[in-house]
Amino acid sequence: MPEDRSNKQPPAGDDRNLVVVDEDFVNADTEDRLWLFWERNQDTIVKATVGVVVGILAFLAYFFWNESRREALGEEFTACQDEAARRSFASRHPGEALAAVAMADVADDLKKAGKFVDAAKAYDEASRLTGLAGKAPALAALGTRTRLYAALCRLEAGEAGAVKAIAAVAEDVNAPETLSGFAMLTLANIAVAKGDTAEAAKWLNAMDKKLRAGNVWDADKKALLQSEPSLLTPPAPAAK
Repeated sequence: MPEDRSNKQPPAGDDRNLVVVDEDFVNADTEDRLWLFWERNQDTIVKATVGVVVGILAFLAYFFWNESRREALGEEFTACQDEAARRSFASRHPGEALAAVAMADVADDLKKAGKFVDAAKAYDEASRLTGLAGKAPALAALGTRTRLYAALCRLEAGEAGAVKAIAAVAEDVNAPETLSGFAMLTLANIAVAKGDTAEAAKWLNAMDKKLRAGNVWDADKKALLQSEPSLLTPPAPAAK
């Protein structure tokens, strides 16, 4: 008689009965389908979940560390009360915006003290540090300010090239209006002092064209025109 195999069990180690077949779930409800999805993808889901959690924790750790570091940096900056401390702070933290601010403070104090040569060098260093600190608008404005003030200090010290450096700020289309306007007004005053009314008028006209009406330097420009009536009808510039 042929052997009855209808109730014969598969050999040990045979996992064929454990294979999930889609056809078995054609009429399955939502709970069974979720179970099927979990059975097939649990390793991937667990790994992905762990990765997301680790990523979030890493971000939070960096955020709080960075905030703590910046708070400590701000406290260290505030504690700098003299030139030596500010110079030391700037040298220890290149690439930080506060390093540029510290050197600008040093330069401002030297300028107030009439030490124009040293002030110009300090402004140069502050300008360099703003470049290292990034491209934020406030840093760009500080960089322009330090360039202008370095040139003004060199003008006070009688150094060559100062007027050219001031003109570079006056012609910088990205410079804040308060700084480019001050540069133009300064160049006009320099020209008046030299008796060059054509050059002075050129910079005053530039103020009219490039600055907004009622800008912060408008009253100073009008005062210069009243003090020098010849600027109203300047001679034509000499042909080159």
